[in-house]
Amino acid sequence: MNAYDISYNSLETFTKDLDPKNLKKLYDLGIKNLHDLFYYFPRAYDDRTNIMKIGDLRGEEYVVLKATILSVASPPTKSGLKMVKANATDGSGMIDLVWFQMPYLRKTLKPGEEYIFIGQIKSGYRFQMVNPEFKLSSSQRKISEGEILPIYSSSKALPQNSLRKIIHHFIKVYLHIFQENIPEEIIREYNILERREALKQIHFPTNNKLLEEAKRRFAIEELLILEMGIVQKRFQSEYISSGNYHLDDNKALVKKYLSTLPFSLTNAQKKVITEIYKDLNQGKIVNRLVQGDVGSGKTVVSMVVLLYMLENSYQGVLMAPTEILAVQHYLSIKDKFEALGVSVELLTGSFTGKKKQQILKNIADGKTGIVIGTHALIEENVVFKKLGMIVIDEQHRFGVIQRKTLRDKGVLANLIVMSATPIPRSLALSIYGDLDVSIIDELPPGRKPIKTKWISTDSDIKIMYDFIRKKLSQGRQAYFVAPLIEESEKLSAKSVEELQHEVSSYLPNFKIGVLHGKLKNNEKDEVMKQFKNHEFDILVATTVIEVGVDVPNSSIIVISDAQRFGLSALHQLRGRVGRGSYQSYCFLISKTDNDTSKARLQIMEETEDGFKIAEEDLRLRKSGEIFGTKQSGLSDLKFVDIVHDIKTIKLVKEISYRYLQRHKGQIDNVFLNKDIAEKFKES
Repeated sequence: MNAYDISYNSLETFTKDLDPKNLKKLYDLGIKNLHDLFYYFPRAYDDRTNIMKIGDLRGEEYVVLKATILSVASPPTKSGLKMVKANATDGSGMIDLVWFQMPYLRKTLKPGEEYIFIGQIKSGYRFQMVNPEFKLSSSQRKISEGEILPIYSSSKALPQNSLRKIIHHFIKVYLHIFQENIPEEIIREYNILERREALKQIHFPTNNKLLEEAKRRFAIEELLILEMGIVQKRFQSEYISSGNYHLDDNKALVKKYLSTLPFSLTNAQKKVITEIYKDLNQGKIVNRLVQGDVGSGKTVVSMVVLLYMLENSYQGVLMAPTEILAVQHYLSIKDKFEALGVSVELLTGSFTGKKKQQILKNIADGKTGIVIGTHALIEENVVFKKLGMIVIDEQHRFGVIQRKTLRDKGVLANLIVMSATPIPRSLALSIYGDLDVSIIDELPPGRKPIKTKWISTDSDIKIMYDFIRKKLSQGRQAYFVAPLIEESEKLSAKSVEELQHEVSSYLPNFKIGVLHGKLKNNEKDEVMKQFKNHEFDILVATTVIEVGVDVPNSSIIVISDAQRFGLSALHQLRGRVGRGSYQSYCFLISKTDNDTSKARLQIMEETEDGFKIAEEDLRLRKSGEIFGTKQSGLSDLKFVDIVHDIKTIKLVKEISYRYLQRHKGQIDNVFLNKDIAEKFKES
């Protein structure tokens, strides 16, 4: 068994090093193998090298002091607890040091001796430390294995000191197993700390300089595993396939399809289509993110590309994140495509039995040219005859593994991912290491801006309902969005049930439908169908309508407890209206006092530009909240903040590209290869 395999061995195999009682405690912390243990990095550090002066103390702080004891006593306490109290000074001030239930310290502590004291400060008549750790200032014996102590995410069952001892023991005995997983040429070129030394320094730092070098090393390592894993397949595909396929460049179907549309393509749409055509005609594997604001026409671009590939002998797929959206895509193109002689099938998780088997047979036989579906498309039993183009809608809803699984079904791994959640170009280029980025930054002509109003008082709510009543009476429809399905004692946000009751009390003469995630798929489809057919005037819903729902007659959206939504979600929800010829309105109801929430609501009032909103979203939100980080592999980065460390992300992307170019898409470090495999394996 090689070193890599041992590093992923279950901790159960290390019985001679680990008390069986601690095994479950480690498992409960998510530590299941040696690799998990070594990479269970501290969340913070107790820096005992930074000695403070008593005169500089400000109160509730965890500090290190060097002070001389003036007196030691054992005063009585009202509770009967045994107490030892010492008074000490460092020349800048005085402090009381108190220990409970440690009577032996009365003889241990010597007046006139200088000690190092470590603990939490309490302020009062005089600063005080309760139960501090201590040692003689002149002593060479350390309180723990280092002066900068790791602070882990621990548990009551396995406290800090116990966890420190376990990790320290394993580092001492098994560090040799962790051989270098960054190629030597990259280590040398970028002066990166060697892996074993970095592991020692990240857990038990010798000094702050080496700690920072270790953090830098692991920031590069974790990004390198992610970027190499994503980019390598692209390089391998291009080396294998580049120039090895040829399209006849037939566009008759595309021209017929475009002639059926009631509008002309925008220049931005034409530009993106041309970029994709260029890649295809050069025999390249397409890897492209198409970003565009709500209503910018990304779907039309994808349909053009799918038809183009179909006419040039390849099947195509469009994968959507929800059944509602997949059905909507299917219904919007079915008649047009079938009129062109194109066979289109819908495949979702709700299909079963003979119907599903027939669909699968048609796909495998090549009778079906284009398939639209959900996660059901990546199931093992879905086999294509000649899949050549994959389009993924709302890409951030899907993981890297799902994307890869679908691509592996194709004879050509051409991929277009679409996102209506704009992010700044610099961040897009950084996150999507394997994708070229195209932006549709132009909306179709004639679209009216959506008027957005933040509603913060009861009187404004009444005025809003009066306005909506008038619009509904004129034949319009409205969405009301709640953040919760049912009432919750923990949250003050309105549930769908509460909101439905409120809406019916203000607007009693209008028909109301309800839509939320707990409904079965066929029930959701039926509700949306009824709303689209105007059998309901009002739809009370959760964020299941955030993506893709298209009802042109609905010109009003009211978002209750708007402070509970991020900017991206608010922008997506607002995009459900403004899809017809009527002036549309968005009302954001919130009585929040939170400054960040207020800033979000003000931004929503001021602009409809999704890219400006995305910039503000980055400024206001934590990196872990940015869309897609979990699915793209960025959510578990320990040392990289994807908002503030874009330079580091770009650097590692460049390192990955240059390395793979030099090595023709191959990685010659076995440990990096296996770490990549582990990162991207099915969970």
